[in-house]
Amino acid sequence: GRTSTNLALKDFKMEVRRGEKRRGERKQGRRGAGICLLHHPCTGIISVASRVLLLAQLLLMLQPSTLGDFQPTSNSSPLPLPVTTLGQRRPFLTSRPTRGSVHVTPVPSFKGRPQHFEPIPFYVMLQLDTVDPETNVLKDPEILYEQLSELKKAGVEGVMVDVWWGIVEREGPGMYDWSAYMDLVQMVAGLGLKLQAVMSFHQCGGNIGDACFIALPKWVLAVGNENPDIFYTDAGLSRNIEYLSLGVDDEKLFDGLITGIKRSPVDMYGDFMASFAKKFIKFMPHVITEAQIGMGPAGELRYPSYPLNQWQWPGIGQFQCYDQYLRKNLITAATKAKKPEYGLMFPPHYDLVGGYNHTAESTQFFKNEGGTWNTTEGDFFLKWYSDNLIKHGDRVLTRARRAFKSTGIHIAAKVAGIHWHYDSKSHAPELTAGYYNTVKRDGYADIAKMMASHKALFDFTCLEMRDRELPDWAFSRPVELVEQTMRAAHKHKAGYAGENALPRYDRCAYEQMLSQCTHEALKADGTVKKGAAPGSSINGFTYLRLGSNLLDQGRKWSEFSRFAQEMSSGFHFPRWGSIPQERQSRRGSVTQHLEIHVDQDVSKLMAMYTAEGKKKPGRPGSIVGGGTPFSKVPRVTSGIQAGVRAGQNGRPLIPAQTVRFSVVTDDVCENKVSSHLLDDTTSFKF
Repeated sequence: GRTSTNLALKDFKMEVRRGEKRRGERKQGRRGAGICLLHHPCTGIISVASRVLLLAQLLLMLQPSTLGDFQPTSNSSPLPLPVTTLGQRRPFLTSRPTRGSVHVTPVPSFKGRPQHFEPIPFYVMLQLDTVDPETNVLKDPEILYEQLSELKKAGVEGVMVDVWWGIVEREGPGMYDWSAYMDLVQMVAGLGLKLQAVMSFHQCGGNIGDACFIALPKWVLAVGNENPDIFYTDAGLSRNIEYLSLGVDDEKLFDGLITGIKRSPVDMYGDFMASFAKKFIKFMPHVITEAQIGMGPAGELRYPSYPLNQWQWPGIGQFQCYDQYLRKNLITAATKAKKPEYGLMFPPHYDLVGGYNHTAESTQFFKNEGGTWNTTEGDFFLKWYSDNLIKHGDRVLTRARRAFKSTGIHIAAKVAGIHWHYDSKSHAPELTAGYYNTVKRDGYADIAKMMASHKALFDFTCLEMRDRELPDWAFSRPVELVEQTMRAAHKHKAGYAGENALPRYDRCAYEQMLSQCTHEALKADGTVKKGAAPGSSINGFTYLRLGSNLLDQGRKWSEFSRFAQEMSSGFHFPRWGSIPQERQSRRGSVTQHLEIHVDQDVSKLMAMYTAEGKKKPGRPGSIVGGGTPFSKVPRVTSGIQAGVRAGQNGRPLIPAQTVRFSVVTDDVCENKVSSHLLDDTTSFKF
């Protein structure tokens, strides 16, 4: 190669000298015979053949690796497809995984690193209809097993499931069927997970997030048909059948385990929990670690003041104490307080408190300035209303402690996160729900004190919300509300656990949950405080909720896995390797399929022409150039990285739609479509 190069350089110099000699002849228009010459501003006239030869010799001096798959071959076979060209331009594409398990969770190493906070027991709620309400068996056990296995791999400690009163004891008083829940507990135990059981004495359906309907036992509803006052009642005398009114807690109205002996609602709750503890005692406390006691609608300790069939966010709701049992209780309380007139004045009339969707300022009772809530008589009614709710919680938790006394598991009670109108003086939605919390009074201190007396966890919601994410006209302050409940639990030495109120899969929500769970270790934006010692953490967190949206094989699952690893390890990860999507098409996922039936004549035209009316070419083959065929190399549009879905480069993700055309033959034209579809060239994208 070096000898050839020297000859080429020598020839190059001779051409330069020859050009200088013939410069004068060039001015006269002469040209050499037998060779085509070109003029160069520096070297004069150079032979085209010499320039090509020089370029070829210089290329031969280069390293062979720089040419890649474009190196010349010894035979006359076609050039191979340059498959490495795209990878050389985009090196990250050659190193990224293409296939395999889409739920791979990268686990960082924590050796030698100080923890940022105490690890938090992390649980995930199962679907509400995990046990089929119609057949009382596990719904899709194979799919459930796979989902639980993925949660285990992600670092989740356990799951939470609702144990429905309306399923287990639906056949009659004391006729408990635990078979489906036994299958679930055995499945959870076999995977090495733990379980939180919710004693759900309420109806499923009628609250935010309820995806199914599970009623109270029929024999309980039959009593309500004859005596509707066993249910909560609003100012318009509408009955709410989600949960039995606390006014009948001690009323012997329901059939007992022995014929002729009546039971109260508290007796029924106690018998249900005692039967559960007896059936699953061998799984406590190593598998079943906690029993959350439902004490109101949605399993929360509150009145059903904002039912979805009448209420819209952020309405103030209505008081739920207009049944005969609570009215009688109010008159008795007013007489004991030597204010019998209060028994006639309250509960307040509709004209004073408004409807479910009123604002506080549009009512006489809740308005900030001059409202009835800020008077002596208003204070009496609100305190009575709240105290009855706390007494109800005390009665039910007393039975729960008795039922689970020898099991060694924790008990917990859930309080609703009513954050709207928190920035007003009256806190109207909290008042109608039974939380006497205003700008002048801490309504959660007494609740925390009651729970601490039973050694029950104070479970609170809406830990994922930030103030700036909610509209100003709702007067929502979820962050301040969570902090207030934490202070109340800490003051009375009650354990504290948290949940998210709405399903969230984004990193902002996870950062907020992490910040609320480890308040002393993180800043408000979720980043770790510099030089901070390991912060104190809450006693547990339960994520809402397991479903197909969470197990999406992509970004949502990656962010969830990151959050689960943070909670279980005690480390905050400022960066996390995102798992690539399995689908690499820019089109995204097809969300809708439309099928249009056409006859044979139209199908022939469709086979000949495109959707734009252009005639279709023949099948694409090899592109022939210079006598040597080679395959066409696909190119990447400038400005968009290969392998990245549209939307991550500033373009929005638009759901695609596929339209397929099927041919209707003459012999099956009577609403019968042939099973054969046209080829791929007849599919169009809109």
